[in-house]
Amino acid sequence: MAEWPKPQFGVNDWDLQATTRLADGFFQLDQLTLTHRGYQAESIGPMHRELFIRTPAVVVILCDLDRKELVMVEQFRIGAAMSGLDDSPWMLEWVAGICDDNESPVKTCHREVMEETGLTLACEPELLFTYYPSPGGSNELIHLYFASCDASGISRYRGQAGEYEDLKVHVISVASAMEALQTGKVNNAATIIGLQWLKTNQAHLLKGE
Repeated sequence: MAEWPKPQFGVNDWDLQATTRLADGFFQLDQLTLTHRGYQAESIGPMHRELFIRTPAVVVILCDLDRKELVMVEQFRIGAAMSGLDDSPWMLEWVAGICDDNESPVKTCHREVMEETGLTLACEPELLFTYYPSPGGSNELIHLYFASCDASGISRYRGQAGEYEDLKVHVISVASAMEALQTGKVNNAATIIGLQWLKTNQAHLLKGE
């Protein structure tokens, strides 16, 4: 069996020649001029690429291990609203949020869990992995965590009014979440990734399964 291949090139094998800010609102968009090493030519470019600028963020799988329940939030998402599909733009997701300046991802987990559910984590969340959700056009980096919780203490509605954040909090059985994953009811990447991880690991997480 072939081993997982190491990339042929590294962080020093490309050159950023110019950066122009195209948008600087709620999000930022830059146009980059760059070249990079090639497999079939010594150099590829120069080329223009647009980069959607995002601060690192966390996603937290919140699970009440005793009750075998998950805590998730429902909120409006503009990208889904503008997709042209008939799907509701109100999405069911894990607790998630952007890291503040000089805030570690773990501290962001604790803050976002409190802000979005009203829960205080008794134990430190476990970092599962870090990934780029859309590396072809964004520098966004997601830190995916798992955290145990007591789902009996949630608030039904949460959000930061000053940020136009309006959330409905749900407590869902793990079994129902697995069924939703299998039947295609889950339609956002972070939730799918988290549920797939949970499906793989639920046997040793949920005693008696």
